[in-house]
Amino acid sequence: MKTLRYLLTIGLPAVLFAFIMKAVINQNTVGFDSYIYQRISRLVSPGLTEIMKLITFFGSTEFLLTAAAILIVFFFMDEKCSFYASMIVINLMLAALLNEGLKKIIQRHRPDILKLIDIGGYSFPSGHSMVSMSFYGFLIYLCWTNFKTRWKYPVSALLSGLILLIGFSRIYLGVHYASDVLGGFCLGAVSIGVFSIIADIGNKE
Repeated sequence: MKTLRYLLTIGLPAVLFAFIMKAVINQNTVGFDSYIYQRISRLVSPGLTEIMKLITFFGSTEFLLTAAAILIVFFFMDEKCSFYASMIVINLMLAALLNEGLKKIIQRHRPDILKLIDIGGYSFPSGHSMVSMSFYGFLIYLCWTNFKTRWKYPVSALLSGLILLIGFSRIYLGVHYASDVLGGFCLGAVSIGVFSIIADIGNKE
């Protein structure tokens, strides 16, 4: 049973990421990326752009560090939850470092299209998508393992929706290809799998 869980939570998204990365390196995602952007670009409007800028902020380093700091203080108030505080810190640090390392290795340039915000650096994988999936996804895991009330359903749905919207916002704003976002989501999912397993082991000790 545990082996199946490892395959589903770590192995599957890892394989998907490897597939996407190979396609990106071989430039086999051009048609897919163009198709997705053309569809999304039809939605561009001043009002929606402001909303997308706000949504993408929830996946930014500034916001996630602030949110993590608040959660760490909250968790340290309960001795039983202090373990989760360290998990959140390590989770964010490793996700950010891995993302930056992969970007420097792959060196994919950002889309040469209408950019609705100014941003530098390389494109693959999407840092906002990866770190958001890793951070908010781990919070969803904590909700399901610690909340015994119905609150876990709306909270999980809200966080899941936020993750998807952050990924969508990166394509909408013209700073990432769809394949960048999917790659980031896959790596973030691997992170969730790894840290949820570590958390399970830590809770049993």
